[in-house]
Amino acid sequence: MASKDISEVMNTFTFDKDNKESEGSFVNENGLKIYCKYWSKDLPAPRALLFMCHGLAEHVGPYTQLAELLTAQNFFVFGHDHQGHGQSEGDRIHIDDFRHYSRDVFAHIDKMKVYFPTLPVYILGHSMGGAITIIAALDRPDYFKGVVLIGPVVTDDQEEVGPVLAFVGKIIARIFPQCPIISLDTKYISRDPKVVEAYKNDKLNYHGRCKAKWAVCINKAMIEIESKLHTIKWPFLTIHGECDGLVMCVASKKLYEKAASEDKTLTIYPDAYHQLHLEIEPDGSRARQEIIDWLVKHEQQ
Repeated sequence: MASKDISEVMNTFTFDKDNKESEGSFVNENGLKIYCKYWSKDLPAPRALLFMCHGLAEHVGPYTQLAELLTAQNFFVFGHDHQGHGQSEGDRIHIDDFRHYSRDVFAHIDKMKVYFPTLPVYILGHSMGGAITIIAALDRPDYFKGVVLIGPVVTDDQEEVGPVLAFVGKIIARIFPQCPIISLDTKYISRDPKVVEAYKNDKLNYHGRCKAKWAVCINKAMIEIESKLHTIKWPFLTIHGECDGLVMCVASKKLYEKAASEDKTLTIYPDAYHQLHLEIEPDGSRARQEIIDWLVKHEQQ
C-alpha cells in the first residue's frame, strides 16, 4: 500500500480528550491500523507525557501495572502496539525498515502534543522498544526531556544473536524475507513463573520465530546505535537484569560507558531476568519504583 502523507496520518487518529475510553487507533504511513492505549485520560492536569514503547513479540497490555503507578504520579501515559504486533495490523514480526517503528512513535506523540502542547515528553522503551527509543532519540535529540530503558537492545555483539543475524543479512533475508529463523527463550522473560505462564498464554503475543527481514533490520539498527553511542547527550536511566538471557546486560553497560550524557544512570539488578518491571519481588517493585523516582525527579527539575 502506498505511503500516506503525515497530514493524512494525523487525520486518522481516533482520540477524544474528554472521552474516558482507554483505546484508540491511527493509520500509519504504510496504511496499517495501529492500536493505541491510554491509561491516563481522566487526569485533570497531567505534568508530562510518557510514551510506553514495548518490546519484540509482545504488546502494550502488560505495561498496565507500571502505567497505572505512573498515572498516580500525574503522568499522561500512553502507547501503541507496533505494526505487526498485538492488535495492530501488519505481517507479524516483519518490518521493511526499522525506522517505521520510530516513525509511528513520533506520529502518535505528535498527535498527543496537539492536545497537550505545553507538556514535556518522556519515553520508556523495553528490549526492542529500547532500540526503537534510542533510534528515535538519536534522530531528534531535543524531542524528549528524558529516556528510560529496561533491558534495551543496544549492540550487535551478543553471543546468542550476532552471528545468526549476520548470516541472515547476507543470505536468507534476500531470498525469503519472512522466513522464520530465531525463537525467543521464554524462560528468561522473568523469574516469576506466573509472568512466564501469562506470556505463553497471551494470544496477543507472537509465539512463532522472528522473521529474517526483521532480524536484518534490527541488526542494522544495533550497528547504527553502537556507532553513535558517543553522541548521546540526553538524560537517561537504563536498568538491566544481570542474568538476562535475551538481551545481555553488556548492552546497558556499553550504553552507559560510551554515552556523553552528563545525566545518566545505570542499575544492574543481580540475578534478574529480562522484564525487570515484571520480576519477582522485591526486584519487580524496586525496578518500578526506580523508574517512578527517576521520572518524578527529572520532572521536578
